[in-house]
Amino acid sequence: MRSLVFEGNTWAAYESLREKDKRLHKTLCQLLKEMLGDDPTKGSGKAELLKHNLSGLWSRRLSLKDRVIYKFDDRYVYIFAIGRHYDQF
Repeated sequence: MRSLVFEGNTWAAYESLREKDKRLHKTLCQLLKEMLGDDPTKGSGKAELLKHNLSGLWSRRLSLKDRVIYKFDDRYVYIFAIGRHYDQF
């Protein structure tokens, strides 16, 4: 089983989301649990391999405009962004 690693200020974004939007935070928690399973590319949120300046990273939908940006290896899932659509990064 993998472990989560929150990069940069993503832990603060996680905590902020918990306070501001309970429903979206619940969705995020479900996605994070799925990512820790056998295949982080499967599950809800429409996992998508990103291209161009974000190549090598994956994205999953939290809502129409909010995403989780991450990458993974055999031991960890690295969370790089929570929130805005990746076009705004």
